Amino acid sequence: MRRLLPIVLLLLLPARQAAAQWDTAGLRMDHFATTPALVSVGLGAAGSVLTFVPTANRLAVAVRDEVVAADLPRLHFDDYLQYLPLSTPVVLQLCGVKGRHSLGRMAMLEGGSYLLGGGWLYGLKYGIGRMRPDSSKNNSFPSGHTFTAFAGAELLRREYGDEYPWVAVAGYTVATVVALMRVYNNRHWVGDVLAGAGLGVLSVTLVYWALD
Repeated sequence: MRRLLPIVLLLLLPARQAAAQWDTAGLRMDHFATTPALVSVGLGAAGSVLTFVPTANRLAVAVRDEVVAADLPRLHFDDYLQYLPLSTPVVLQLCGVKGRHSLGRMAMLEGGSYLLGGGWLYGLKYGIGRMRPDSSKNNSFPSGHTFTAFAGAELLRREYGDEYPWVAVAGYTVATVVALMRVYNNRHWVGDVLAGAGLGVLSVTLVYWALD
């Protein structure tokens, strides 16, 4: 499973960005405005290369083969964990922990992000028709679970990262776990989860750039 290490490092790039903010208390998250866009493009590009470039796709196939050979038990908590970063800002608001925006404004930004990203997500899923590694369906690329988790993590970072940097780190850590579990459960190729992560971050970045 050593082939998974570069994938883990790529997925942890946004979490590292949030952790860096933890160590630079005098800087606001807004000063990193271009970083999420660059990270999202990098993740999407890496996922696309691993999916559509035959020589690179061999890595994704090798990881899938190792997962199948390990014959590990399926764990399905990622089906629920994907929603944790998304729901956390709402829960915090309802508990009286204020973010950058009011609950109504935050809900609008959140809804816009998921509408935009979801349109791209399903357009790619059914337009490309990539078969899942377990051969269950031909809607593998990109990963919807990973998109949901990373979009939620980026929303959480933008709303609470300035005052509570550890919340942003936790959100991206959860999102990374979701992505890895999609590969572990043989539901997605590594390229799928990288592209899903990039799409999640990018959709939130664009909506906040346009409306915030």
